[in-house]
Amino acid sequence: MGDEDENSEHLALIRRWLAGETVNNTVGIEIVGGPFNGRTKIVHLDQAGVPPAGFRGRPGQAPGPWNPTARHTYLAVQAADTTAGWIYEYTEADTTTGD
Repeated sequence: MGDEDENSEHLALIRRWLAGETVNNTVGIEIVGGPFNGRTKIVHLDQAGVPPAGFRGRPGQAPGPWNPTARHTYLAVQAADTTAGWIYEYTEADTTTGD
């Protein structure tokens, strides 16, 4: 029964992050635009409460007109109308082949 309680607590914590609540300096930030639109990225905030400046990712087999080999760039933008206070906004696709 201990495992069920532990899993339940863990899932509850993840649900809170996904809802944009900051717990233990970690929060889920909504992704807006590009191939990851509508997803949530769970990140650790720095001491000032600021998320990482951005991230780059490849969509792989995501549905849509996205180049699966391109790296898509998102930047953190303050968004007062969100629970987390931030969103990751799509900025560009990098189609160069260098890693």
